[in-house]
Amino acid sequence: MSVRCANLVVLLLLYCAGCGGSTSGVTTFPLAGTVTFDAKPVPVGTVMLIPDASANNRGPGASVGIKNGAFATEPGKGHTGGKYIIQVTGFDGVPIPSGEGGMDPMGTQLFPPYDTKVDLPRSDHAITIDVPAAPGGAP
Repeated sequence: MSVRCANLVVLLLLYCAGCGGSTSGVTTFPLAGTVTFDAKPVPVGTVMLIPDASANNRGPGASVGIKNGAFATEPGKGHTGGKYIIQVTGFDGVPIPSGEGGMDPMGTQLFPPYDTKVDLPRSDHAITIDVPAAPGGAP
């Protein structure tokens, strides 16, 4: 299964579980930050906030795009605080041919999806995500 297809499946699961849908009645907080790989800003990609169910976090999830190494959730689409799994995907941003003569603007994948666990405060928050280089320098 391709990375893009896997990300779509995760997003659909989050939506169906009530994550990423309406958060009415739930207080959410903005999350912003930077993402680097190999000491450089990730040109384009996605940051997904997945509530850590193993830590009893039943809050909403969110997905936000990365552009030039930066991301910020939209108002009302952030986190509720507590333990989250953050999944990062990153691409070089150089368009490549895709099926049926189209172009994929994301470009080539820089690294496999990267997961990290965080404990977010119940407030606006900014984080730096440094995706480690793969052993031997290969993605």
